[in-house]
Amino acid sequence: MDHIKVHALWINCMNTCSVKHELHAWWIAALILVVLSPVAIAAAEPVPDSLGQFKAGVAPLLTRYCAECHDAQKPKGELDLITLDPDMKASTSAARWAMVHEKLSLGKMPPKNAKLRPSAEETATIMAWIKAEMKRSGKHLAKREAYANGNLVPHELLFDPKQSAPFEAVARVRRLSPEIYAGFLGEVAKGASNVGNPFSPEGKNTFKDMGDPKIDEPVAALLIRNALAIVERQTAYKLEDGVVKSVGFSPREFLALFDEKNPATETQMAAAVKLQYERVLKRQPTAEESTRLVALMKMNIADAGRETGVRHALAAVLLTPEAVFRMEVGGGAASADGRVRLSPREIAFALAYALTDRRPDDRLLEDAAKGRLDTAEGVAAAVSRMLADPKLQKPRILRFFREYFGYDQATEVFKNDKDNPEHEARSLVEDTDRLVLYILDQDKDVLKELLTTNKSFVAYKTAADTKKKRIAELAKFEDEKAKNPEKFKTKKPPKVGRSVYESYNLSDFPDVQPVELPREQRAGILTQPAWLVAWSKSDDNDVIHRGKWVRERLLGGVVPDIPITVDAQLPIAPEQTLRERMAVTHQEYCWKCHQLMNRTGYPFEMYDHFGRFRTEEIILDPDATAKNVDKKGKPLGNVMRGVPVDGNGSFDLVHGDVLKGPMNGAVEFVHAMAKSPYVEQIFVRHAFRYWMGRNENLGDGPSLQRIHRAYRESGGSMQALITAIVTSDSFLYRMQSASGS
Repeated sequence: MDHIKVHALWINCMNTCSVKHELHAWWIAALILVVLSPVAIAAAEPVPDSLGQFKAGVAPLLTRYCAECHDAQKPKGELDLITLDPDMKASTSAARWAMVHEKLSLGKMPPKNAKLRPSAEETATIMAWIKAEMKRSGKHLAKREAYANGNLVPHELLFDPKQSAPFEAVARVRRLSPEIYAGFLGEVAKGASNVGNPFSPEGKNTFKDMGDPKIDEPVAALLIRNALAIVERQTAYKLEDGVVKSVGFSPREFLALFDEKNPATETQMAAAVKLQYERVLKRQPTAEESTRLVALMKMNIADAGRETGVRHALAAVLLTPEAVFRMEVGGGAASADGRVRLSPREIAFALAYALTDRRPDDRLLEDAAKGRLDTAEGVAAAVSRMLADPKLQKPRILRFFREYFGYDQATEVFKNDKDNPEHEARSLVEDTDRLVLYILDQDKDVLKELLTTNKSFVAYKTAADTKKKRIAELAKFEDEKAKNPEKFKTKKPPKVGRSVYESYNLSDFPDVQPVELPREQRAGILTQPAWLVAWSKSDDNDVIHRGKWVRERLLGGVVPDIPITVDAQLPIAPEQTLRERMAVTHQEYCWKCHQLMNRTGYPFEMYDHFGRFRTEEIILDPDATAKNVDKKGKPLGNVMRGVPVDGNGSFDLVHGDVLKGPMNGAVEFVHAMAKSPYVEQIFVRHAFRYWMGRNENLGDGPSLQRIHRAYRESGGSMQALITAIVTSDSFLYRMQSASGS
């Protein structure tokens, strides 16, 4: 975060809003609390010189494992690691070291066929030194390290119980998610007009709540407008015969400040400040905060009048870091290894935001105040209570599965109704939501069930009503037809609603839900119409993106972004199957990436782009079309033909696991993955990523291993997995000297 630019930006926004000079000082100070928080201060702390560490621990490893290809005599890729300057600040070697870090993190170097390869611990040693030296020299690692979809850290390192990479969970100040800010507005902005949500997900990451904490000018301006609008509503009043009366639900502590006959006392101002802190931040102000804000209020009243002075002072509370950011900095003394535990209050907010879009309730804040969150056991007890509370809305859990599988994107894929008049994307997404919740209710072998169940909900919100209406309309039609046979001779029975069941290859709405679909046709979320539509095109399947999803979300791979020089389009050839048109991706330049996706996407060809099971793919028959003419030779239209579907795929390039060999169709394919401990670990990595709001690093290895163990030992319980995440060191601790965004 560029402190100077943000500071200037905040001043500019305040000028735009015509706020008094004294208020500038307060709101700028609020921002400075963020940009000069312990996170930013830590970033400025010098890192000890690492040259000695390089000579003692890194150089010998480079000589042993890298010199064969990268010394002065044989500098493969023009890279000599033996003489490469380790002082990145004083030389131009930083870019080279960043490349070394990337190759090591991807497991690409040394190559798999090398005679000698470093151990996981040795690799971690080299990578940790590069990262520390980058920090010391004020350089930055290549952007690939922050790859949006993660998976860059070699899986075998993360889950190697012998690796001893240092813990490096960074202290962070995180921006509120749009959902959390909306929940905040719902609590404090009731009745306020012209209040909008300034935050939006970046859309570049696997999960939406992994965004950058930066506040740009439009966001800052809207936050300021919101603060003023909220306070205006909080302090709404009217004068009747000179008496101040409430408009709506303005509290008496605020109303007392607007009585012109009785100037507000410092005690009354302090009471208003206290109430505002309790409402906005769910805590009382410190003595210093109260004194400072009361002084500001008095100054503003004298300078700008009672109404403006009071409201602008109270609005400042809505712009403090606690109101705009999620604080994950830590409190108290650091341990011997530099770890600082999150403060009890930070933990309370983190737990609330882990499951809900609301700030912590009174019970959770009481747990924090009374020391019940000071241990992992206390945190586990609090989370168990929250998970077991049927009245507590926990949207973050379902949202994880929506974002992980991405099936909710089905509503964003345009489909021509003429190709399938019964298609209703919203209903398909609701069905998959309900299936996920059904499996979560059982809370046993959750991932396995999500990948293999042949149960499904089918238009479950509307099925019963639609069926009842159809029966009633059909009875009415038959009754009228019996009375007037000639009039109804050519009329068809009325159609009520859409036959969504056809997307599941059913002949009618099921009477009992969930319904069991044929096991040879359906197996889990990846065979649900919602997922298949979400990862399709408007008029065809999308082997590439389906395969990419499997490679990244279940097989833990990394698929590089499309080079800007590549025109990533399949040929338009309606007489060919999709697999035949995919042949263009086998060109040498394309195959480097497509070898990771094609054969993990082909198994889903047993469904069409509406998610319907099929045994044939319909393509154009050129010969029959050419012959399809009338007596005068006028073309009568295209003639189509069916070609048997080829759903053969395989688990190519999956290392260190039993997933090998060819697979015939999606059902066999997903069942194989559901049995794999490796796939289970990849799922754990994604859950960790979602609830942590960041990509994992080597230092998270012990936490990930513990989380996976908890999941397995609990019989595949999602509740156990979540509890293990929020009680892990990665969730509860930060490094004192580390800095992050």
